[in-house]
Amino acid sequence: MKRTGTRIGRVMAAVALAGVAFGCAAIRKDEAQRTEDLLVASGFKARPADTPEKLAQLKALPPLRMEMRSQDGQVGYSYADPYNCKCLYVGGPSQYVEYRKLALRQQLAMDQMEAAEAEEDAALNWGMWGGFGPWY
Repeated sequence: MKRTGTRIGRVMAAVALAGVAFGCAAIRKDEAQRTEDLLVASGFKARPADTPEKLAQLKALPPLRMEMRSQDGQVGYSYADPYNCKCLYVGGPSQYVEYRKLALRQQLAMDQMEAAEAEEDAALNWGMWGGFGPWY
């Protein structure tokens, strides 16, 4: 009987782990899409990994992270997405500066929205609902 309980526990743990992994992947995909929208808006160019060699090189790069590169005295920036578009976003210093400006504006807008939601939540009279119950 003990073994059945152990098996059920293992199955439940595996299901929970799969749920967490799926949730993390969905969050990562959403964040990558927002970043890629900012990259395109700031002038970065998407270069598709349209050959097996390019795809292998793309997968070797740090995924979903901005990287600064220097080649022949020129500074460039790249962002590898081997998951969604299977492409490499590339741009120069001016595109990077514009990207940072847009990312900062987006973050400020999100912070303002969260603050407004918190203010609205604080304005609600939770006491009339009896609080959060005896478990609170």
